Amino acid sequence: MARSKSVRKTKSAASPTMSQRAARWLFRPWRLVVAATVALSLLFWPQFRQKLPKLEGRPEYQVSVEQITVTPPPRWVPPDLVEQVFRRAGLADAPLSLLDPTLSERIAAAFYTHPWIDDVQRVRKDFPAHVVVEVTYRRPVAMVQAVDGYYPVDALGHVLPPQDFTMADLERYPIIEQVSSVPVGGLGEAWGDPAVTGAAQLADVLISQDSDGRSWWKAMELRAILAPLGAAPNAQPEDLEYQIRTAGGSRVLWGRSPHTQHPGELTVEQKLQRMIAYHRDFGSFDDGPVPQAIDIRHWKATRRERLAIDEPKNPRR
Repeated sequence: MARSKSVRKTKSAASPTMSQRAARWLFRPWRLVVAATVALSLLFWPQFRQKLPKLEGRPEYQVSVEQITVTPPPRWVPPDLVEQVFRRAGLADAPLSLLDPTLSERIAAAFYTHPWIDDVQRVRKDFPAHVVVEVTYRRPVAMVQAVDGYYPVDALGHVLPPQDFTMADLERYPIIEQVSSVPVGGLGEAWGDPAVTGAAQLADVLISQDSDGRSWWKAMELRAILAPLGAAPNAQPEDLEYQIRTAGGSRVLWGRSPHTQHPGELTVEQKLQRMIAYHRDFGSFDDGPVPQAIDIRHWKATRRERLAIDEPKNPRR
């Protein structure tokens, strides 16, 4: 037994320690070569990098207006939209490189600032230098007749660039009348008047198409949406009431805006059906010798009475 223990002690003493094994593993020639190479690379990389060619300046990496492809715009958006975006954002004269890690964010931010852009979904970089921008455009629904001219607006009441429209477009879109305010913000921002917001919501409904592909606005020979007079600046658009002027001067009393949740209000579909039925049965909203006030707001039936010429009628339930 004593001899056996002695043998085991001798073998244990002869075994290499943990540090000895680590040193043997580390100080292998090829590992030393790798370590030295990495150390030298880190040491000389700044000097070496300065001698590399500047790829950012090469033509295949340069991005300009010509290398931008945007979602095909509808007819009302100007064809030089990309040029306008670059000029507004100060990118027209600045060198842009596909290798710039902030390029996508800068281009997205530039498009966001344009009044015709509602949203930017994606900016994709391709090689050679090409950038694809996917956007959603704002859609005009009406022209606001203000004290200093006409302003196009979208369904949320955002002001769109008037210079992109002609006088002929006044026949294309509903006119919102009786607006005494002016836009509080710039182009692409909300008008700031609740009466305009609600009227734009109504215009969006009335320019939707019927089964023949015509808008209800054209099919029923409507001419203008009359905003409520004297609306408080802090009023809610859903609580204001609107009228619609027809080609012959009659008034359709529409009521609250399409977005209202008022429990006593007919739905948008019910009101449209009332207008369609009246126009079909009488052939026009201007069927009589004098203008009429046609009230579609009542639960049971459409009512009408002669419209006073000197002031707008607004009979209630």
